[in-house]
Amino acid sequence: MNTPVMSIAKREKELSYYLDRQPYSTRLDGIDLMIAKNVFPSDFGITSSFFGHFILQQAPGAMGLDMGCGSGYFACLLKKIGCETVIGVDFNRDAVECARKNIQLNPALAPINILHSDLFDDVPQTSFDMIVFNFNYYPSNGDFGLNEDGGREILERFFTQVSSYINDQTRIYIPYSEFVGIEHDPKMICQAFGFDYEVMATTINETGTHCIYKITKQP
Repeated sequence: MNTPVMSIAKREKELSYYLDRQPYSTRLDGIDLMIAKNVFPSDFGITSSFFGHFILQQAPGAMGLDMGCGSGYFACLLKKIGCETVIGVDFNRDAVECARKNIQLNPALAPINILHSDLFDDVPQTSFDMIVFNFNYYPSNGDFGLNEDGGREILERFFTQVSSYINDQTRIYIPYSEFVGIEHDPKMICQAFGFDYEVMATTINETGTHCIYKITKQP
């Protein structure tokens, strides 16, 4: 029997509960977080917790990047698993300020450099060993400082730019939920830009199937 797939409209209705509470404090995986106004809540839905628990099981890289860092939760996780240098990037200035404050709330994980940038536009040239990207998958209504493009367009821009910031061993981890729609599925997009994918983990709940991809440069 197929699991019913949640609609984006229903997802947004559930999200409104979290937005009405902002700002508020929470604690995830031993990390203290303040979720500021206009910052995507890291404790919303299954994707963040599923992805977060997965990251905690991975081997670190010397250079880690949290693209679209939001509150800084995943950047903190990269430092927690042992990445020596971690950069978090977000286009939303509210998120950048929030993430910086959250680093201060977790001094044992500092330093983590949080940058304001539209994807890689203002990221200093470097080679990352591990990249996590919990991408935004539907067009924005103005929340969270997002651009108007949806997941496919964001991923296409990401894969166009990321090649200049990786090496042959770089691991890129991206979560995906099937209710987002196949047109926004990273596995349907990455190969056209010279990348291979591997499904690393899956889980199923009332919203459908969720997976985590490891994406690597094609040989």
